[in-house]
Amino acid sequence: MSADTRAPAARRRRRTTLIVALGVMVAVYLVSVLLYAVGGQVTDAEGDEPEKWDVKLSVVPQSVDAVRDRVTMQIDVIEAGPAGDGFVLNETLGVLISGADGDRMIEFGSSGVASPVAVELVTDGVVERWPFDSHVGETSIIAYRVVDGEPEALRTWVSASGRVPGWSIAAEEIDLGLQAEFDGVSEGVDVVQFTATRSGSTIAFGIVLLGLMIVMPVLVLSVAITVYRGRRRVEASFMSWMGAMLFATIPLRTFLPGSPPIGSWIDFLIVLWVIVGLIGGLAIYVAAWFRWSPRQDAG
Repeated sequence: MSADTRAPAARRRRRTTLIVALGVMVAVYLVSVLLYAVGGQVTDAEGDEPEKWDVKLSVVPQSVDAVRDRVTMQIDVIEAGPAGDGFVLNETLGVLISGADGDRMIEFGSSGVASPVAVELVTDGVVERWPFDSHVGETSIIAYRVVDGEPEALRTWVSASGRVPGWSIAAEEIDLGLQAEFDGVSEGVDVVQFTATRSGSTIAFGIVLLGLMIVMPVLVLSVAITVYRGRRRVEASFMSWMGAMLFATIPLRTFLPGSPPIGSWIDFLIVLWVIVGLIGGLAIYVAAWFRWSPRQDAG
């Protein structure tokens, strides 16, 4: 093949590579936007309305603290039942919440419209598995009122809704065999299980950022090895570029969504070796500088 025919073929290959790279970048961008748009929702698997219920409560997750294993939720009265008219209370309505951190009994006063109350649900998860960690918490919520000085349990319908940025939360009713007495009759009480997982957009963001971190030592090592072999001229200014890459590693690490704790698997499998690769590339480039730079005559 002559030089005249090789040149157009090389240009076509470069053009094809550029088009494919741009296509991949656009596809990744569109997927990230789509995942962000559909993520962060609270999925309520409550099913149909219960046959019997006295009080309806709304549970809206507000935030997830993966390090402390806590989910902050806001509880509001939708239907007060015998304790009021709609969401307007005529008497004090109490709510017993299992699995909560701190006070497990809250009260909505009888002064009119009930104000939402924030509680923290204790969850179980391993944050070091970021971004594939899952945090699960279970709670049973039973409303009650005081009649003749004695608490009277009310059948409680709990619905979950809302949106937590960066998280996908599923609420599911499960039967653990709990019993409570309503109107003198013992009935089963469902437990609501909340499962918090990272949203697809958060996972995509983290994977892309980790991929960019991996690219840095690859570029540095490619340049350093090429220069050391004498295929490119030594440029001392490239050392500052490599140093900038090295100092950018930690800011990129702290920019990961959800702030994975120090000591996560990404530190041992990715971040550590990114730093090793960058320092190794810098060392090879310094060796190339000593090898190929012209020596100055002393004196």
